[in-house]
Amino acid sequence: MPVATASAARSAARGGLAAGLPMGRRSPRGRERWYLLRMPEGREASLCTELKRLLPASILADAFVLRKERWMKRGGTWFLEPVNMYRGYAFAISRDAAGLAKELSRLTLPVELVGTDTRSWAPLSDEAAVWYASVTDDRHVIRSSTAVIVDGVLHVQSGPLVGQEPRISKVDRHRRRCQVLVGEGDSAFFEQAPIDVPFKS
Repeated sequence: MPVATASAARSAARGGLAAGLPMGRRSPRGRERWYLLRMPEGREASLCTELKRLLPASILADAFVLRKERWMKRGGTWFLEPVNMYRGYAFAISRDAAGLAKELSRLTLPVELVGTDTRSWAPLSDEAAVWYASVTDDRHVIRSSTAVIVDGVLHVQSGPLVGQEPRISKVDRHRRRCQVLVGEGDSAFFEQAPIDVPFKS
């Protein structure tokens, strides 16, 4: 789960999305936006598959679970394991939020398009959607990056965080993860991402 900044917490108090995600401005129908779906935990992937089978592509361009690799240690050996980033939630890409909500209401599936107290069917902020799209692979997984720290300066050598050094803070070499600042201004928040830093000088 993301660790919200103070400004992001204020934004959430004004009507942010569930799971601590920043809400974007609503736009006229016709532009693809990311929307949050609420569903039973543990069934996210299978329900996304069902939605893509049942709903027309004109209403639902994609439905998926955001995941990231997490470094785990078992029996003295480190390994990577993909985990859901937002348990009980998935994302839908649609050009028509009202149409998507209408189609979902006709289904017997336990899936709900997330709204807010102030505005219904608000999309994820564009900045957050662009960042997630840039760092995930074609399976919507944030893979681990590799970096070194030389003279106190972090250099990402491979992986989705290449070039994002100015946004990275609080590198935990032991747990092989870091915090990345996503977005700007009031909608900014920190997301944890996997990173391996085997060398430090």
